[in-house]
Amino acid sequence: PTHSRRAQAESETSSQGFDCVGATAGLTSAEQIDEHMNFLDGSVEPIDPDDEAFHEKQEKLKTLTGSLGTAKFQLDKNTVSVSALAASPAKYHIIDARTAEEIEVGRIPEARTLMSFDRHPEDFGDKPVVVYSTVGYIGGGRARELINKGHKNINTLGDGALLGYTLHQTARGVENPLVKADSTPTNQVHTFSPNLATFAGEGMDCTHFKDPTSVINLANRSIRRALHGWNDFDEMDDDGEATHYG
Repeated sequence: PTHSRRAQAESETSSQGFDCVGATAGLTSAEQIDEHMNFLDGSVEPIDPDDEAFHEKQEKLKTLTGSLGTAKFQLDKNTVSVSALAASPAKYHIIDARTAEEIEVGRIPEARTLMSFDRHPEDFGDKPVVVYSTVGYIGGGRARELINKGHKNINTLGDGALLGYTLHQTARGVENPLVKADSTPTNQVHTFSPNLATFAGEGMDCTHFKDPTSVINLANRSIRRALHGWNDFDEMDDDGEATHYG
């Protein structure tokens, strides 16, 4: 039942190392990043201000992110918008706070892992750091953790985080907004929960955890420990709707 599934998920995720997983991409110059992004974008069109479907999904995604309790991380002044990141990716160091399973499916171009930051934080001091997860909950917790440890210029990705990014990019006509470990462009994305696939954007190939509740429960406990047990940190039960998102 639920507890056995959770134990299995904890065992599997712990063996991976929840907060520091996935392949580490090498640092590149701003020129190389821009060149890579231009290659990915191809013939990119500006977002149509009259595209009601896009704007409706964008607003629903923002509302969902807020409903998860991300305000507790107090990152209003430490948030980078999806449009800012997409327009000038070379201005930022991008950190993917998800698990290895999620990262393997597809990540934002040039994104590195928490492990790479933990091992060599000195490599990230020259530009703002942007931490992201699927919709911003786990990414927000990790960003707050880094700030509490004394790291400077740490931000979270707003507007629905990764799914906000893929929604934004596909609306611009980018068919393959993410990349694989070898930097091959892809339209595949891990949406954490099947309920979130609707926000991924047109043409995205979505996959998800078989038991997202167990994964988010594990993440909640990991974040709680990292933040030294905030008194106002919501306890999520196994049937809570918010437990289905990352």
